[in-house]
Amino acid sequence: MYVEAHDEPGAYLIYDRTAARIDPLAAVSNALVGVVFAPTKVVAYKSRDGVDLWGYLTNGVAPGEAIRPLIVLPHGGPEARDSSGFDREVQFLASRGYQVFRPNFRGGSGFGRAFTEAGYRQWGRRMQDDVTDGLKHLVDTGAADRARVCIMGGSYGGYAELAGATLTPDLYKCVIAIAGVSDLPEMLESERFDEGRGSMAYAYWVKAIGDPSTDRAALEAASPRRQAAAARAPVLLLHGDDDGIVPVQQARMMKRARTEAGRSVKLVEYKDEGHSPFLWEKENLIAYLREIETFLAQHLPVNAPPAATPPPP
Repeated sequence: MYVEAHDEPGAYLIYDRTAARIDPLAAVSNALVGVVFAPTKVVAYKSRDGVDLWGYLTNGVAPGEAIRPLIVLPHGGPEARDSSGFDREVQFLASRGYQVFRPNFRGGSGFGRAFTEAGYRQWGRRMQDDVTDGLKHLVDTGAADRARVCIMGGSYGGYAELAGATLTPDLYKCVIAIAGVSDLPEMLESERFDEGRGSMAYAYWVKAIGDPSTDRAALEAASPRRQAAAARAPVLLLHGDDDGIVPVQQARMMKRARTEAGRSVKLVEYKDEGHSPFLWEKENLIAYLREIETFLAQHLPVNAPPAATPPPP
């Protein structure tokens, strides 16, 4: 059988029913055997409209410890969810000294159909509010420092990062969007072109995101590319140039819009790579992780000097 946990990268075991004994067979990665990983705990909170929500906080601080900077990491999908299993990206960030918060927001899966459908046509609205409310809970309870927070994620998570930068520009010190959607009408147009107007795939995305023929104003208002001037935090865009799920043009449009608005932006494209960085060639995956590490060290340093004490009045 296979087992893993938030601090266990995975192993195969043999269960001997006769002897009622479990013996190890093989680790997923011998290089990780014996490595101590950051702990993860469940954080429960309420949305602004009173819904019970929860997420995972990795590398959280103990009472009396200095508060480490926080990275908010919404999941992709959006019909997906975060779980208590091992997450390589989370542990990479934790190993660099960051806290990592993964909220399970409405629109995700695993909590019933009503929970999923509560996110339909709520991109940039209720779904984004659930992420924001999780961060607010951490700040209000003293688990996070409001002045030391970045947001990062991939696919739908990449959209949530860009939306966070434009719709709540005061919350984040920096933004990392990986294969993220930046323009909802253009993304729907791409789906219609690829799948066909009468396809089940296009019908699903219209139901989940909105109908560009009737909801265009709302879709444009929730599109980070079209609100680029509102964002102040520096943005790092990372995208495989052979992404068949979110076209790389979404990142290119976002870069152009931010550049025209005079906002800090950097786009790194990875040649011949698809949608998921942890399925990329090893060299590109390492380069991708180094890009993230460098960007965070610049904009959200772990050992930032304390703020200067203001002079007495």
